[in-house]
Amino acid sequence: MAFSKKDILTIFLVLLALALTSLPVRATEGDMLDLDLSSLMQIQITSAGRKAQNLTDVPAAVYVIDQTSLMNSGATSIPEALRMVPGLHVARISSSKWAITSRGFNGTFANKLLVQIDGRSVYTPSYSGVYWDVQNVVLEDVERIEVIRGPGATLWGSNAVNGIINIITKQSSATQGGLISAGVGNHEKLLATARYGTQFNKNTYARFYVNRHDQKAYELLADKTDAYDDWDMSNGGFRLDGDHNLTNSWTLQGDLYHGQNNQIDTLWVETPPYANSQIKNTASTYGHNLLARWTHKSSEKCSKSIQIYYDFTTRDESYLEQTNHTLDIDLQHRFQLGVSHDIVWGLGYRFNKDDFTNTYQVSVTPEKTTTDTISAFLQDEITLLPNKVWLSLGTKFEHNEYTGYEAQPNIRILFKPQENHSLWASISRAVRTPSRMESNGRITTAVIPPTPNRISIFGDSNFDSEELTAYEVGYRHNPFPNFSLDLALFYNDYSKLQSYSQESLIAPIFFSNTMEGETYGLELIVKWLPATWLETELGYSYINLSMDDDLTTGFSPVTTVEGSSPSNQISCRAQIELFENLHLNLWGRYTDKLTASSVAAVQNNIIVSDYFSFDANIKWVPIKGIELTIAGQNLLDSKHLEFVSEQFTLPTEIERSIYAKLNWKF
Repeated sequence: MAFSKKDILTIFLVLLALALTSLPVRATEGDMLDLDLSSLMQIQITSAGRKAQNLTDVPAAVYVIDQTSLMNSGATSIPEALRMVPGLHVARISSSKWAITSRGFNGTFANKLLVQIDGRSVYTPSYSGVYWDVQNVVLEDVERIEVIRGPGATLWGSNAVNGIINIITKQSSATQGGLISAGVGNHEKLLATARYGTQFNKNTYARFYVNRHDQKAYELLADKTDAYDDWDMSNGGFRLDGDHNLTNSWTLQGDLYHGQNNQIDTLWVETPPYANSQIKNTASTYGHNLLARWTHKSSEKCSKSIQIYYDFTTRDESYLEQTNHTLDIDLQHRFQLGVSHDIVWGLGYRFNKDDFTNTYQVSVTPEKTTTDTISAFLQDEITLLPNKVWLSLGTKFEHNEYTGYEAQPNIRILFKPQENHSLWASISRAVRTPSRMESNGRITTAVIPPTPNRISIFGDSNFDSEELTAYEVGYRHNPFPNFSLDLALFYNDYSKLQSYSQESLIAPIFFSNTMEGETYGLELIVKWLPATWLETELGYSYINLSMDDDLTTGFSPVTTVEGSSPSNQISCRAQIELFENLHLNLWGRYTDKLTASSVAAVQNNIIVSDYFSFDANIKWVPIKGIELTIAGQNLLDSKHLEFVSEQFTLPTEIERSIYAKLNWKF
């Protein structure tokens, strides 16, 4: 389906005309008196302190994507929705691959961002990062997405260095009845969901679902041919929630998935002519998980909980086949000590068993191993002045197989001179522990004939944890019922960052900890409701990265670290109620250029130009329970490059997308 510039301009003008013609219909003199953003500032979140807190009471940089914003965004996946968050850089590499990070250091496996779904970590121990193609959550079942920008290691442990994303789904009691959803478009071959919620007895609710997502291929940057990157994902699962005597509640939930990703892999071969070859390959992914959680809540500030989950994942690609088994146990206790101390503490244990099938391109030795991590955390929120000043002190202790003991403390202070003013500051330490590949892997980077001489990057058993000391300050203000402002500034000091050591140009390369550096920046969020029918949001983020490496020989990643994140990003959204049953959503985004998004980009002299994206969708509810959405993404540009992958994926342009979707709730 092709659209000319004239077609796009026509669509935009029609949408704009609808918005303008609705203004005198919806606007009244008393509208502004009915608006109140302060209630949004009181939204309850749990990721920042492992307890329910109002947004204004959190001494951290927090952004929440609620269900309404998620549905109005027009996003068809979690990564697309995350573009709303200032401070996150979300770049699509291909149809199924994403590079997502917080506050710099982006890449296919951005390794300083911890991602959880209902408290279950989806951070892979193989490479350190997230496979976003298999996180196919039913968007209609998401209650909210909590994003912490900045370290959260004191409560959540290693790898929560630059941020945390916690995707929280609705309780079963909130998804009763049926839902059938179907969508189709020029790139979305199929979006399909069937979900049914039921009540087993007075205290037990359940839901069951199946989901399917098929995506068409994009085009290669080099010659505009088919990128052979179409993919599909099928998943299904259930959730049960129950309670007993109002003090005990429990959850049991599970998911399974299977997907196939077509891709063109660029690999080195061990036979003449020893060149890197482009191989069309179908990657197969499969996994399942089961999570159980029990909570005893004796009062508003006194509770105990235990969570256990098992997660199985397997991924078969041309360069490596990997399987992971993870068992995680988490205990938590919150209580009051006197009138001034709100204490949260807990214990954790994680067991991981992996199995690799090696290839000439990528190998791990030994192919099978088991690791475990033991942890304990303690945080005390101290009331210094009632309703005015709070001090939080805490730390997490961990023992892992690679670096032994790690301590990750923080100190945070919150000052509220008035109810609608919040000032906060923090100092935190966080670490990223080594991955299996950095400790025991081998990645072929070149084969030089005629010997042939194989040049590889080797893991190092002495590779140490990357370290961060972060300094943050923030301010939130709600001066009027219809206006709010949220500002965060940060300075990050990094040491022992991943680099590479090499004795000569043809000698083996080893992972090392020789790079260090600093980053600083700001993130601004402004919400304004000028009328009851119009909600607007402006987000802006700026970051500067400065790295240094002690290497005297070999390749240093300084250039790619500094050049893989945009200096400036701007997002502007408007949610317009044209009529009670007709809503228009507009979303414009500007992303600064990437001077060196990866080694492959540097070697091929590819700069990712800055770009502006404009998305729009219109939602119509003709009768109760039926909703029709027509959405367009990247409407003002036929295609653009967003990121160049580090190793195996060819540069791919992301094209304009138009789709229609029908939701039926019964």
